[in-house]
Formats: sequence, C-alpha cells, structure tokens
Amino acid sequence: MLNILGTLVVTLAGLLFAVQGAYAERLDAIAGTVNGEVITCYEVQTAKNSLKTQLEQSGAPIPDENTLFNRALESRIQRTVQYQEAEKLGLKVSPEEVKAAMGDVEKRNNLQPGQLEDVLKAQGIDVEVYKETVKDRILNSRLINVAVRSKISVSEEAIREYYRKNLKDPKPVREVHTAQMFIALPANADADTVEYKRQQAEEYYQRFKAGEDFKSIVTFESDAPNANEGGDMGWVSQGVVKGAFKQMFDVPVGDITPPIRSAGGFHIVKILEERMRKPQNLLPYEEVHARHILLQIPDSADTDTQVKIRSRAQDIANEMKGSSDEAFAVRAKEISQGPSASRGGDLGWFKKGQMVPAFDKVVFAMQPGETSGVVETQFGLHIIRVVEKRKVNPNSFEAHKDNVEQLLIQTEMQQQVPRWMNTLIEQAKIEKRSCDALTTSSRIDEVESIQIPTMEVAQDMYSQAAVSNDAYTQVVGSTEKTTTGTTSNVKDSKEDISTPSFALSAWKGAWQDKDMHAYFAMYDESQSPDKRFTSFAKWKMYKQRVTAKHENIHVEISNVIETELEQGKRIQFSFDQHFQSNRLNDVDRKVIVMENIDGDWKIISERTVK
Repeated sequence: MLNILGTLVVTLAGLLFAVQGAYAERLDAIAGTVNGEVITCYEVQTAKNSLKTQLEQSGAPIPDENTLFNRALESRIQRTVQYQEAEKLGLKVSPEEVKAAMGDVEKRNNLQPGQLEDVLKAQGIDVEVYKETVKDRILNSRLINVAVRSKISVSEEAIREYYRKNLKDPKPVREVHTAQMFIALPANADADTVEYKRQQAEEYYQRFKAGEDFKSIVTFESDAPNANEGGDMGWVSQGVVKGAFKQMFDVPVGDITPPIRSAGGFHIVKILEERMRKPQNLLPYEEVHARHILLQIPDSADTDTQVKIRSRAQDIANEMKGSSDEAFAVRAKEISQGPSASRGGDLGWFKKGQMVPAFDKVVFAMQPGETSGVVETQFGLHIIRVVEKRKVNPNSFEAHKDNVEQLLIQTEMQQQVPRWMNTLIEQAKIEKRSCDALTTSSRIDEVESIQIPTMEVAQDMYSQAAVSNDAYTQVVGSTEKTTTGTTSNVKDSKEDISTPSFALSAWKGAWQDKDMHAYFAMYDESQSPDKRFTSFAKWKMYKQRVTAKHENIHVEISNVIETELEQGKRIQFSFDQHFQSNRLNDVDRKVIVMENIDGDWKIISERTVK
C-alpha cells in the first residue's frame, strides 16, 4: 500500500518510524544548542535514521554513520532556527489545520475520511509523529511566505513580458527538472571570502565532472535547506530564469552547469530530465470573486457546543442576508476564524476546482450580491458572499496573470530561500556537541571539558615522558631533516622540546581537537599565513567558520621533510596531510614555514601543493 499515499507520504515516510528502545537511555544527552535551546541526541538519532531511510528509498549511496549523524544534527539545527523565527513572528499551526491537510492527502489518494491513519499504521508509521511532521511542513511554508515570499514583488511589466514571449501565441515550451549544489556566501562577505567560496564551488564542479555522485554530495555538503532531498528544485520553464541561470537550458540531461554566482552564493545546477509542455486548447471558463465568514468547530467540542456553534452560524447567515458587500467585509473582520479574516473574508478570484466540492457547488450557483446559508466543509462552517463573476478567455493575459506572477515569484524564491536560511543560521548562537557512546548528559560535559594543554603544560608533559624513536615518529610522522641541501634521518629521540618539530606536532593536535585558541596561538598574528586573505584577522574568521562545519577531525601527517631556510631562524616543513571529518576525506601535500619569534616557533605561511 506504499504507493497509495502519493508523493507526500513517500517523502515523509523516512521521517516516521518507531525508534529503537535501546537509544531511549540517551534521551537527555545534549547534541547541541541553538540560542540556548537544547537539541537532544535522541532527536538527532531519529533524524539520522530518517535520512538513512530516504537514501535507501532513493537508491543513493549511504555514507558512514558518523556522516549521517552530523548531517542529521545540521537538519535539526535548521529546524530549531526556523521554529524560533516562527515564534518571533507569532506564527502557529492549529490542530484543525493539520487535520485539514491530512484530509487533503486522503482526497488526493481516494481515501475515505479517517482512512489515512489506518494506512499509516499498516505501514508501521506513528500517526502522532506523522501529524507533527505535517505541522512542521505547514509552519515552514507559512514562515517562508512571511519572511521571504512577502518581500518579493514582480512588476506587471515583467508578467506581461513573460506572457508576450511564452503564452500570447501558445507553442511548446521546454521544461527541465533540476537539482542544485549550493555554496552559501555569508552576509556582507569580503572579497577574500567570495574568492574562497568560488574556488570551493569550482572544486565541487570538478568532482562532479570526474563522476562523483551528485545527489550524495549535495545531501551531505550543500548549504541549501532542501539538501536532504538531493537539492531538488523541481521543473523550471524556459523564459522564467534570468541572467546566468539561463545557461541551464543549454545543458544536456544528466550534465551540470559551471558554478553560477548569485547574491546568496554559488549554484551548480544538474539537469535531471526534460520535457516539452504543449499548449492546451482550453474553452472559456467562469471565475467567481467571493468573501466568506468561517466558524470552526474544535475537535474537542461536545455535542452541546457544536449545536451552539451551528446555531450562531445560522444567526450570522440570516443577519447577512441582503447586506452590502462593505457590511459583510466588516463582519468578516470581526468574527471570521479563517486566514482571510483580515481581508474582510476576501478569497479573490477562483475557478471551479480550486475550492473544496461542497464550497464550489454553492458558490458557482449563486449570483453577484447574494449571500449563502450555512455551508459545512472539513474546515468548518461558511457563510459565503459572491462579489463578482466573469467569463475568462483562457489564452488572455488576465487568465494567465496570477499563474505567471506565482511562477516568477517561485523562481526568485529558489535563490532567496537558501540565502535567508543561511543568514538565520549565521546569526544564531549554535553549539555542537558529541553523542558518541553517551548514556547521560554528564558524559557530554566531561567530553566538553577536555582541552588541549597550553604549550607550557604540553612541554612539561613531553619532558616527563620516556620518548623513544618510535613514539616520536607516531607524534610527528616519518620525518626527514634537511640542512643546507643534504638529507639525514632524525636520530636523536631526546631532541629539545622547543624545536620546530614539536611545534608542528602541537599545531596538528590543536587542529585535530578543534581547540582554536591553541591552534591560533601557533601562528604569527602580525601577518596572514594565507595569501588569499589580507590580514590575520580575516584569515582567522574564515578558519573559524570552516572548522566549525567539521566534526571529529582526524589529521595524519607523514613523509615530513624539514628544510632549514635560515639557520636557527626559519624552517620549512613539507608533508603529506590526510584530513578526515564528516564533510571531507582528502590527502594533500602541504608546506608550512615557521619562524623563531622571541624563542617560540610560529607559523608565518602555509599552502597546499596539488
């Protein structure tokens, strides 16, 4: 029965399952916080299992458990940020709205009222969790409408231009189904950050061109809100997109565009499939402009309460008989419980099929100026007033205007929503923790309290240890020391602790443990170690931002060559670096130059050699 629920149920199915009891003991463990609000390990584990199920259903490659967990944590952070923003804006979703949405699913799938719950149970899906997910979807949609869509305006000139080019003389139109890899730019990004992001986008582009799986990389590395769905952007019509995005229509199915710059970041678009949408020969149709007053009947209402609400609705219907449109609008603002109440119950223009059948049947049988009796639907009790009626030529500008406007707005939102979401995350105070092998929250506190020792403490620890050749090799790697052009193996296992080799091992340890205070202390703050950044402060901000995205960093150094550039003053290390985290598994040849500054060896430059 899986297919009977259609796309919505298939999409949500991965989110809805019974969590194994063995994980329940970790319920109070903290995976992270967002502006002080806790995200539990239990929540993240649930989201992780959901993501894994989605990947299994889509046939996409499934990464290791750690990568899954960290992506799930990011999705929970995003959800929490959205809920907090919705709360600021006073946005809520009522149980009646969730019930109505589930009723829509039943109608689309030819199910009887209440049958959806039976189907969910038959599939082993928890009904309450399903309802919570539906609530999330409605709230998220409402939030995006208020925070993003309401701020996008499309001029009538733009709508007419699209109509003139694509609809006035109907002809087949090419549409492409697309997905995107999105690399976000921080708000007010400087030139150095933009260039770094551009290079990052180019690296992704080359990886895709080399045959790496697009959907898998997007799912775990894209900055877009819909990354977990593989970055799916739906179908796009030729003539809707602007600027550099037009090139997606020059790309064959299965291929990708080069990185495209937008205000929010860089996009790499993949063409999944294409189709030709043929013009339809439509007959003129009727549209109605109407208002309504809605009274809702709560699920918890007993029989007496329901009778009272119905009686009140009938009294309002009798009162509105013969009233003017202005009087009806005023009454709707006062007592209607629907979202159109603030507009005087105005529903705008609509044609048959856009409203539920019971509503349609009544409103299209009425004449302008008439007010209905009480009409009951799954949303509640309606009193309807018809304001106007009109016959519409389906090929006219007026017939297409609303649809074209929505199409142009939706296209603009494809760029605006990821930008808005990443701005929210940038502004939030986010703390990530580890859930590895945790059974209580106290264990998390214990893990969080472990820090890399300072150089002074580390040197004291180092001097007390019995350091053999083998132990030293494990810390620094396979090291060769070059002086004035000659190479010799390091043999002195009791080398002075203030040597550049020890500084290199301390740098590696601080980076691997994400102790940014100790990490930055290894650098000379008077200059930027990376030529792409004009100051140490800018490089430091970039490094903090990038490192924060990685969890469980592991760094291995091998084949180290130490070259003395200036005796006792400047040393160069070149080595193979194997970097592993939840986001990256990479091997590079790295070159670091250190300088002796007041007795401490500090890094003055570093670069990667491809």
